[in-house]
Amino acid sequence: MANQLKLSTLKTSIMKFIEEAEQGSETYKEFLFKILKAEVERKEKDALRNRIKRARFPYPKEIETFDTTFQKSIDKTKINILKEMKWIDNMYNLIFLGPPGVGKSHLMIGLGYRAAELGYHVLFLTMSELIYFLKNKADCRKSREVINRLNKCDLLMIDEVGYIPLTKEDANLFFEIVSGLHEKTSICITSNKDFSQWTELLQDEALATAILDRLVYRCQVFNLKGNSYRLENRETIFK
Repeated sequence: MANQLKLSTLKTSIMKFIEEAEQGSETYKEFLFKILKAEVERKEKDALRNRIKRARFPYPKEIETFDTTFQKSIDKTKINILKEMKWIDNMYNLIFLGPPGVGKSHLMIGLGYRAAELGYHVLFLTMSELIYFLKNKADCRKSREVINRLNKCDLLMIDEVGYIPLTKEDANLFFEIVSGLHEKTSICITSNKDFSQWTELLQDEALATAILDRLVYRCQVFNLKGNSYRLENRETIFK
């Protein structure tokens, strides 16, 4: 019956529960509570694991490991406020601007992991992945699945905006996503391009203005500066 009801913890641990109850003289209420609590914890772990998997993070990264002593453009107080995730509840956007290596992706992935841990549905894509899935959604089942997930997520994270040139078709697809999610879903973006360079990136001044108008309407922008953390802390084969 545990198998039929998909109570996997009870199925695998029933004798353990019974033996502990007999040895500890548990009441019926305590016995039942222990079983239900174990099942709830197992389901929560499974749900978290599924949210992390579906988020498509490229690698695990915790926001607590972000080095504010190296990157001083953002302090711990601001990070702690972001960790509360009220900006997602209020459908605010985040934009991290700066050159490579200053911690943009670390911040975004770390916040994404925290959001997933708190129960939010997150989707992480590089800009090139986003364009690829948008272009192929009509012919590719995986692309359709990702785009369907995108339209239902609480937080869309787009990494590396500006690293790869966009065609006018790409820019129009990007606008459709930003416009469609406007004030419905929080969007977090990392880019190596200042806003003044987005017209060149998108090859259309009116389109760049329209996209930025929607992104920055309810938004916190962080300009990260400094040297590359990876270059300054690079590891070599020979010590």
